[in-house]
Amino acid sequence: MSAQDSSLTNWPAVAGYVSTRKDSYPFIDPTQADLTGKSVLITGASKGIGKATAISFATAGCSKILLLARSDLTEVETAVHTAAVKANRPRPIIHSLKVDVTSEESMRAAAETAADVLGGSLDVLVNNAGYLDEWKPIAESKPSEWWRTWEVNIKGTYLAVHFFVPLLLKSETKTVINISSGGAHVIFPGASAYQTTKFALCRLTEFMDQEYHQEGLIAISVHPGGVKTDLAMNMPPERQSVLTDTPELAADTLVWLTHERRDWLAGRFASVSWDMEELEQKKQDILQRDLFKFRVIV
Repeated sequence: MSAQDSSLTNWPAVAGYVSTRKDSYPFIDPTQADLTGKSVLITGASKGIGKATAISFATAGCSKILLLARSDLTEVETAVHTAAVKANRPRPIIHSLKVDVTSEESMRAAAETAADVLGGSLDVLVNNAGYLDEWKPIAESKPSEWWRTWEVNIKGTYLAVHFFVPLLLKSETKTVINISSGGAHVIFPGASAYQTTKFALCRLTEFMDQEYHQEGLIAISVHPGGVKTDLAMNMPPERQSVLTDTPELAADTLVWLTHERRDWLAGRFASVSWDMEELEQKKQDILQRDLFKFRVIV
């Protein structure tokens, strides 16, 4: 990050709130979690962080794993089963659905199927589906591509929440993870579509907290680290030097964040790059200062 970028936001302070990690570590080891009897639904599950997350949930013993994506999920299903066997966990029920997260009809049908497969309740929803357009200044951008970013990142998340919250509220865990980005906290020329959607996603998470907190819903927006996924490779080459985190760091952290209820993070932004053991020790500081929400400083 250049000096100019740093002066625009406080992202360096946010990123360094606690010690940082680049790969998974013992404190978030999914073999130490017990998700027996629990269910998870992951959008954008065909590769990258979505696939790694499904594997980590299987390693943690998650009993029902629903995979949503536009592309074939056969390879992911095999990897998830293999992970469960390797971890000596019971074979999970895996159900794959081909969906378009931007389509109301597609997501409604997915929710109806999910309700049948899950028996009417869902413990964890991971909104991982995302889109990253080619970075160009606003006047040089292609309007359809710019708006496609909003369609996937915001409308797609909205539709998932709209259709799956009723199932979440019938569970005990009631947790939603919205995959945001550190990009929500920075202003890189050319990234006006992607970074504004990730900014908006944090506020949408706050709305979810405000509207469903009394019913026990926990919604957290999460930076998944800098992972060299196919999507991330759409970033300009000079920005790709930050892509040094493993997908397992994100996946194992998501298991840690959701294997028990984290009320103290409800409505807030969190980063998988943070050391979760240190973060947990700062729980009171986070609550007392009401940290990790977007506010105008006056």
